[in-house]
Amino acid sequence: MKIFNGENFFVYGGGVSGKSAARAIKKRGGKAYMRSDGADGFTAPPEKTYRAAIISPGIRHDHAVYDYCKSRGIATMGEVELGFRLAKCKTVGVTGTNGKTTTTRLIAAMIGGTACGNIGYPMTTAIEVERKALAVELSSFQLKDARISPDVAVITNIATDHIDWHGSAEDYYKCKCNIASEMSGTLVLGEDITIGALDSLSTSAKILRCSTTGAVDGAYIEDDYFKFMGERVCPVAYLRLPGRHNLKNALCAIAAAKSMGVQNVDILKAMSAAVPDSHRIEPVGSACGKKWIDDSKATNVSACLAAIDSISGKICLIVGGRDKDLDFDELFSALPESVTEIIAMGESAESIRKSADKLHFERPLYLVRCLSDAVQKAAECSADTVLLSPCCASFDEFKSYAERGERFKSEVIALRGKR
Repeated sequence: MKIFNGENFFVYGGGVSGKSAARAIKKRGGKAYMRSDGADGFTAPPEKTYRAAIISPGIRHDHAVYDYCKSRGIATMGEVELGFRLAKCKTVGVTGTNGKTTTTRLIAAMIGGTACGNIGYPMTTAIEVERKALAVELSSFQLKDARISPDVAVITNIATDHIDWHGSAEDYYKCKCNIASEMSGTLVLGEDITIGALDSLSTSAKILRCSTTGAVDGAYIEDDYFKFMGERVCPVAYLRLPGRHNLKNALCAIAAAKSMGVQNVDILKAMSAAVPDSHRIEPVGSACGKKWIDDSKATNVSACLAAIDSISGKICLIVGGRDKDLDFDELFSALPESVTEIIAMGESAESIRKSADKLHFERPLYLVRCLSDAVQKAAECSADTVLLSPCCASFDEFKSYAERGERFKSEVIALRGKR
C-alpha cells in the first residue's frame, strides 16, 4: 500500500537503520532524501516540504540537524518510531540498562516472533517479513522523545549509564520510562530498578513486576519454579543461561509472554534452547593456570557486578576503556572480596584509580595502556579466573565491544602457545 503517496522524508544518518528507514518509506510510496555529516558537519537536504525527518539514534539533540528541523517546522522521529507506526503485527518493546538483548531474544522465541531493533536488525526491515509478532530491543538513545505504543513493554532494570550522551542520570531514566508513556497495554518491570529511576514514569499500562525472592503481581521464583500470577510455568532448571542476572531476564520474558497468552510449553522450549550471547560472561578457556572469561559486553558498572556475582573463586578483574562519565565509586563500594586484584586499562584508567584511592581500595590495582598489556599483566596474577568486564565503552581502542572481545580471545589463545 502506497500510504505516503509521494510525500518527502528527510533521513539523517547513513547507517543501517537510516538505510532501512529509507527503504521502508520508498516501498510505501514516499521519497527519502538521505544525508549525513560531511567534512564541515551538518549537511542540509534539498529545500522541500517534508512530512518528517528520520534521525539516527546516535545523533545528540544538540546537533545542528535538530535546529534545522525546528526552524522549518519539520517533525522529527527515529527509525524505531517509524517502525512502530508501520508495524501490522503485535509488538513487545524491551529496554533496560542490562539484559535487553537476552530478554528480547527470549521473548521472540517464546512468542514465535522476530527479535529486532537495537540488536542490529532494524525494525523497519523486520516489519517487511514478520506478520505475527516483533520483540524490539530499544536503547535510551532510541527512546528519547519517541512516541511509541507497544502492546507490551519491558524495563529489565535501570542503573546509571550513558551520562556522557544524556548529560544527567535523570535524562537517562526519563528516556527509559518513555517506552511506556504512550501505551495502554502491559508494562513489565524487572527486579533491579534504581530508586528514583521511575519518578518520571507516566503510563496507562497495567504494571506487572518480577522477583527472584518471593511472590509478586507478575512473574517470580518460588519452590524452584518460575511462576506467573500463582501458576507454575516451568522448573528453574530448564533455563540454560547461567547466572542470577539471567534468572531476572527470564522472569521479564515470562511475564511479557504470558501477558500475550503464550502457552507454558512454548516458554519451556524457549528457555531450554537459549544460549548465552557472545562476549557476555563467555568462557574463553584456560591459559597460565587460570580460567579466562570474556564479558566485553559489560559496558557499565551494574553489568560488571552481575558478572562477578556469577563466578566462584578468586578473580582478577580487567576494567577500563572509553569513559562514559560513569561513577566508578559505585564499583569499588560494591566489589566483593573475591576480586583480589584489578587491572585498569585505556582512557579511563586514571579515573578508575582515583575512585579506588578515594574509597581506600587496598587490593592490588595496576594501570596499563591497552588490552594487550592488560592480558599480559593478568597472566602473572594468582587468581583462579581472569574476567574482562570493562564497565566502559570500547571506543578508545576498538570499534565495538565485539571487536574488543575478539581481541581478548585471540590474546588468550596466544598465551597458550607461549607458556
